[in-house]
Amino acid sequence: GKIKGFFGLTSDISDRKATERMKDEFVSVVGHELRTPLTSIHGSLKLLSTQRLGSLSAKGYEIVDIALKNTDRLTRLINDVLDLERIESGRVTMERRPCDVEQLILQAVQSMQAMADSHRIDIVVESLTTTISVDPDHITQALTNLLSNAIKFSSEGATVWIRAIERETDVILSIRDHGRGIPSDKIETIFDRFQQVDSSDSRQRGGTGLGLAICKKIVQQHGGKIWVESTFGFGSTFFLTLPTS
Repeated sequence: GKIKGFFGLTSDISDRKATERMKDEFVSVVGHELRTPLTSIHGSLKLLSTQRLGSLSAKGYEIVDIALKNTDRLTRLINDVLDLERIESGRVTMERRPCDVEQLILQAVQSMQAMADSHRIDIVVESLTTTISVDPDHITQALTNLLSNAIKFSSEGATVWIRAIERETDVILSIRDHGRGIPSDKIETIFDRFQQVDSSDSRQRGGTGLGLAICKKIVQQHGGKIWVESTFGFGSTFFLTLPTS
């Protein structure tokens, strides 16, 4: 009944950690170096599109518009990559303070209202007045990402619901839509980097495939959980929990 000894197995992962650190530094440097010329290119294209440098033919305006949309998409991609890299490397500190759940939800809804109006989507809010300790900017970013997805993948005239329920030790938030849903084989991987239901989504809807990965990291750093329930063809509901203490 007494322990005579033990067996242990140790793996040295120093090389792997060094490689990951080099990768993160490379992503950060490349991202920052791309921002400056991209900003210049975007500004020049904007000047062309507003006719401040002279008039263009109809075909010329069409080409400039395509270039503008692609520079916008590339800017979003760079920003998302840098955000994810900063969060994963621990360089982003979640500055928590008491926040009202209803105000966080309303702030996210206001940010996405213009997009919802352009898609003729109604956003229905069912919130509650309770206080939780979170980083308001990052939680709003997560809610905005989830609302953006719900709007993009809903048909015109549809409704998106965002709801908050207080439980014993946490608050659970849900964003529900009646869009196309997620296939069962994608449920487990949808929160990974560059994972999308359809590879054409990034071109047609302007996504980067990093929004849900960023949401997951933000929620995890708050000690919460995030998951999705979906039936393909009938919509999806994304859930996230945030501890009340």
